[in-house]
Amino acid sequence: MRAYFKTFGCRVNQAETEGLKERLLADGFTTAVADFESADLCVLNTCTVTVEGDEDALRLARRIARRNPAARLVVTGCLATRSPAEVLKAAPHALVVGNADKDAIPSLLGCRPVPDEAGLKAFSGRARAFIKVQDGCDMSCSYCIIPAVRPVLSSKPAGQVLEEARGLVERGYGELVLCGIRLGRYLSEDAGRRVDFPGLLERLMALPGEFRIRLSSFEVTDVTERFLDVAAAGEGRFCPSFHLPLQSGSEAVLRRMERWYTAAFFARRVEALRRRFPEAGLFTDLMTGFPGETRAEHMESRAFVESLGFSGLHVFRYSARAGTPAARRPDRLPDAVAVSRAKELRALDESLRDAFARSNIGRQRSVVVETRGRDGTGLTEHFLRVRLPVSGPAGVLVRAQVTDAVGPVGVALPV
Repeated sequence: MRAYFKTFGCRVNQAETEGLKERLLADGFTTAVADFESADLCVLNTCTVTVEGDEDALRLARRIARRNPAARLVVTGCLATRSPAEVLKAAPHALVVGNADKDAIPSLLGCRPVPDEAGLKAFSGRARAFIKVQDGCDMSCSYCIIPAVRPVLSSKPAGQVLEEARGLVERGYGELVLCGIRLGRYLSEDAGRRVDFPGLLERLMALPGEFRIRLSSFEVTDVTERFLDVAAAGEGRFCPSFHLPLQSGSEAVLRRMERWYTAAFFARRVEALRRRFPEAGLFTDLMTGFPGETRAEHMESRAFVESLGFSGLHVFRYSARAGTPAARRPDRLPDAVAVSRAKELRALDESLRDAFARSNIGRQRSVVVETRGRDGTGLTEHFLRVRLPVSGPAGVLVRAQVTDAVGPVGVALPV
């Protein structure tokens, strides 16, 4: 029995797909395949953050239904939760499973229960392993649909996280990426004691082995002094790269977005972070074309971004999501305006990434090997991708010196 898996969207989704894949392959399905046309089972784990994400998933569902109608098709994830009717319109015979029932998919397919307390044992096709430790968001940003499809805050017990991390390190993963919808809201108990995110991070960094820990997206309001204390104490074990979603550098736009911080607060926390990690890689999400965004607000946002000296941007255009307050606003911008502003900000992103790569020239870095050989690649602790000729296995950590930069990519040699 052959199974095909496709993940759309965030690292949480990617980690969930890997867990599902392990459980299915443990009983009933013998191999995972890269071609949906040869599969007996196709599983799509969807995203619904943007219209484009919806369309990508629906397009693939239609192709599978048309070109491999004999396969069992399972569609899960955030789009399946938000709009199962859209999925069934694209693929009428699909089994549509929302996020709340995602863990039940193996039993729905007739597979025997497989205990998953120890978490992932591998992360196929990747040199770095993602560990999902938290799920859910209860905030109310005016543009965001995620609280509607992942509304319940939940955290994996600390003991299970530690066991999962220990196993992945023993299997040769040199970098573990902690993932969550609101990662900093992690909260669990261990032996009757409360464990928050800094506490979890501290315990993970104390595990034996040759590995390091990186964070996925992390909100700026969770960059507390206690978190910075714990992270700074993990020098060599903690990756000083941060993805802090900003969304806009305009105070007025942030208020309309109903974000829970101001641009001034964001700048103060970045300043505090840089006091501890002066060479940190600092990345952000930046939305353009939010309803009512004036040219002056756009320029204010750009100027704010430039003032903070980010290492790179993830730029995206506002995408109206039915059921959110922003989607009901009458002052939506013309698509051409949003496209033009996004193009402008992506040019800024390119220049920031080029400057970040150049700033690393001459520096010795720790690099996790992603692909090996004469044209090998790796990722530094500061999240700079480098070309690195190495013969060692993927997933290991090596020391290297950045000797040059070609655009946003560094060129490194082992030391």
